[in-house]
Amino acid sequence: MKRSKNKKRLAMLAGLLVCFCLLMLSATALAEPEAKKIVTVAGDAYFPPFEFLDERDGLKVYRGFNIDLIRAVFAKTDLELQFLPLPWEEALRALQEGRVDAVGGMKYDAERAHYFDFSEEYLISSLAIFVARDNSIIVELSDLENKRIAVQKDDIAYQKLKNRVLELTATVTQEEAIKLLLAGKVDAVVGNRMAGQYIVQRLGAMERVKSVGGFINPERYGFAVRRGNEELLAKFNEGLRKVKNDGTFDQIYFKWFGEPVDYPAYYYKKYLSYLGLGLLATLLLSLVFWRINVVLKREVAHRTQELKQANEELIRMNRYIQEVNRYQSSVLNSGYGGILTSDAAGVIRFANRYACERLAIDGEATGKSLRDIAGCRWIVNILQTGDATGEVQLGSDWIEYAVLRLAAENQTEEIVVHFRDINEEKKLREDVGKRHKMEALGQLVASIAHEIRTPLTSIKTFTEMLPNKYDNADFREKISRFVPQEIERLNRVVNDLLSYANPPAVQRERLPLKSLVDGVLVYFADAISRQGIRLSIDFDDELPVWVDRHQMKQVLINVLLNAVQALEGQAAPALRLSAELRETEVHLLVSDNGPGISPEVLHKAFEPFYTTKTGGTGLGLFVSYQLARRNDVEIRLESPPTGGATVRLIFGFNPEVLT
Repeated sequence: MKRSKNKKRLAMLAGLLVCFCLLMLSATALAEPEAKKIVTVAGDAYFPPFEFLDERDGLKVYRGFNIDLIRAVFAKTDLELQFLPLPWEEALRALQEGRVDAVGGMKYDAERAHYFDFSEEYLISSLAIFVARDNSIIVELSDLENKRIAVQKDDIAYQKLKNRVLELTATVTQEEAIKLLLAGKVDAVVGNRMAGQYIVQRLGAMERVKSVGGFINPERYGFAVRRGNEELLAKFNEGLRKVKNDGTFDQIYFKWFGEPVDYPAYYYKKYLSYLGLGLLATLLLSLVFWRINVVLKREVAHRTQELKQANEELIRMNRYIQEVNRYQSSVLNSGYGGILTSDAAGVIRFANRYACERLAIDGEATGKSLRDIAGCRWIVNILQTGDATGEVQLGSDWIEYAVLRLAAENQTEEIVVHFRDINEEKKLREDVGKRHKMEALGQLVASIAHEIRTPLTSIKTFTEMLPNKYDNADFREKISRFVPQEIERLNRVVNDLLSYANPPAVQRERLPLKSLVDGVLVYFADAISRQGIRLSIDFDDELPVWVDRHQMKQVLINVLLNAVQALEGQAAPALRLSAELRETEVHLLVSDNGPGISPEVLHKAFEPFYTTKTGGTGLGLFVSYQLARRNDVEIRLESPPTGGATVRLIFGFNPEVLT
């Protein structure tokens, strides 16, 4: 009985013990906190001092500024942190594909902002150019053109340089890029300034490598997540503000990047005496400067008064210049012609009212380009051709223009274009030209009628007298002599008129002027010998001309015929032919020492039917003048008051044809 009671007591105790254990387990389960969410943060496997894998006691340890800062930030949140060191380009790809939640440290860039969201910045990161210590050619980004450049793959420097004209080498880490520079395989490395300086020191290459270019592309640097992960970004920003406020951020920054070191006490004692001496010297100098200042104030007051007077004079001059400019503008705008000025590039400096209206320039003309204004295209064309003056037809309108090019003091060219509408003037000129032609035609017809009527009157008179005086031997002798002469005179007039009205086509050829003159002198050999004329010829045998041989022979025959006839009855007659080359012209001079030519004859010598010779037609020099002009030869008559005459024939000289 007692034994059974004991068994019951033990069973009860065992049951109570089991219940107690169950209660304890339940309480423990209820008291255990909920598991934290794990956030995977990727980072560069080797980007010191920001983040890098370091070996400590045979173990790989992920450390750096970013690692310490992110741990401190996540300690302020309810999230669990897990780091994943990767090559930088793989870390970016993993974040973009969603295999990790964030990247520990990334520089902001507009292109990256298409894929990632960035936290509040905790650093300002900049790039630098690393070159060999003896390199003095590369000092900024523009000097990298056509050079060998190394950058870390997918680093911000790679994004900035990939489209430039240069030989770009992408490495996995920035340290590999620095090593290529040390080996002379590249000319420069572009990368993070702090990381580059850390790597150069770690490699012991401070004496071989330097950084140039200053702070390149300074930009925000912070925590990056995939676009849309606002919850994680908000928690990180909140934790970042906390570590900044409690001083943790400063401690981490000083740990990795250092802080200013204060000088020891003896330093201040040593230089305190120097400071006292400096203060004393400063006091003495202050007294000196005070005295100088008093003198200077007086001088400044004097100079200020002079400047005030000069300024007032300048104001008066400026007002005068403004008035002159207004007056000039009024004068220029009130004219009946267009005035436009521009620089050598065709940018308009000034255009008066007439020019703006005629060229259809809307609004203010100053600063506009001639090429951009449709109404100014013809001005661009004449500026390209280089014509100084001329006329141009725009539709049914005629414009007369003049171009003046001025060299300014700063060696630039100023162009002034003046133009005006000449429609009415051109019509008047055409009317006047037609009137002159009709007057000339009337004069020519009257002269022809006169020249033909005179021999016809003689012939008619003889014909009317023929029936009554046929048996008169003296009359028959006169009619047989005078009638043929008058008929020959009529024939000469008709031939000369035909030569003028229907000149043969010009057949130019290159020939020596000497041979042309010799071929004409043959016809005058007898007359020259008979009259005892002293002939002299003075010019180069090979001097060439470009003319029609037969037409110019006719011209020279008429010229020499007049010269030989002018020497009849002269004592010691002389005829001189000379030629010379003057720049682009050949001048042939036929000179005689005859009685000369009066000013009245000089003025009318080339008019048709004007002659001072008995029995002459007055068409010789007129036809010669026309033939010479057809061969681009100019004829001038010269006769000084002392006597004698010179006919100057000016031949155009074309080196390309005559050489």
